[in-house]
Amino acid sequence: MMGHQKTLKTILDLAASSGFLIKSLLPKYNIDQYKIGPVGLFLCQNINLEWFYNSVINKEITVCMNRGDINDTFDFTKRLCSEKLPFGITSSQKQMKSYNSEEIVSYYKKASAGEIFNLEDILRHEDDVFLKFIIFVNPTDSTRLFHHWQKQRRIWFRKFSAAPGKYSLTDIKNDENTIQTVDILANYPWGSQLLETLTLNRCDSNFTNQQLQFKERKFITAHTITSQVNLPILFLNTLCDAYQEQTYQDKSRSLFLFHRKLAPYKISFAISGTNQTAIKELEDLALYLCKQLRTNHFSTLYLTSSSKNTLEAQYKQYDLLGIPYTILLNERTLKDGIAHFRSRDTTLKEQVHVTEIVNHVELLFKNY
Repeated sequence: MMGHQKTLKTILDLAASSGFLIKSLLPKYNIDQYKIGPVGLFLCQNINLEWFYNSVINKEITVCMNRGDINDTFDFTKRLCSEKLPFGITSSQKQMKSYNSEEIVSYYKKASAGEIFNLEDILRHEDDVFLKFIIFVNPTDSTRLFHHWQKQRRIWFRKFSAAPGKYSLTDIKNDENTIQTVDILANYPWGSQLLETLTLNRCDSNFTNQQLQFKERKFITAHTITSQVNLPILFLNTLCDAYQEQTYQDKSRSLFLFHRKLAPYKISFAISGTNQTAIKELEDLALYLCKQLRTNHFSTLYLTSSSKNTLEAQYKQYDLLGIPYTILLNERTLKDGIAHFRSRDTTLKEQVHVTEIVNHVELLFKNY
């Protein structure tokens, strides 16, 4: 177990060195504490966006967003849909964590002893951000749709995973014949982590005036299917899921294999040269290409200091940031216009002319 704890600590330290987390020391207990860092906020934004696309944009039903009294949103959505099922409501709610002094002391004692802790314990100083999606469905369809939604949500997690087999569904838990609950778990060597809770409620008391028209002169009470996730937990899970240790040229390399949609930066630039005049021209070219890619809405990282480091050092930094592709510009690029696309996943390089870089990047990300 201590070895697994060391792996988790390694992930957190690498994430902190790359800006995904901010680490500080709690002096009294000599224990590391973490907050989401600047690059981590970028990753959170991408996770939130993909969740929104999956839950709201890509649905066959009408979905409204809620802020405030959810019954007001329910009444509006019901009128908007002419009281015809199904329809949905989504919400994002920030909630401050509350711990009593005994819980805090207990946590730090466990951490001091090197015991395994859940991902919830890592970001103890971050607010929870609960993303919730509720579908109102016909009672005759609710069981079928509940099972379908379980499958779809598990597929969503597997789609973005570097190791899809780690995601599993728990058995259905029944509560008084009206509520069924299923959890989606990520299974790690240090334990299982709860990521999402799915609930089928056949008598949801959270909503008033739930009578909807089914057929002419016939009214029914809708069943609800609810999905709830906590964004900071999804963020930490994405870090743990993406972490890899690979052997390259007889050397071990650590990296984050983020899915292309989730990676904070899609493209980076590496510069190689010995002639200072040529390096200056390559830096100008990299800045020009970077602006072109950003204009076309590709998140791109260009560091003006990159040319001062070796290529291996540049690649190592970009791999730890989880950047899928690095464009290598060298002195030969100035002669023939050929750049090299290096893949984070395979370390293989592909030749592309600088005039085709934007089109090539569009093709790379078109189907993801």
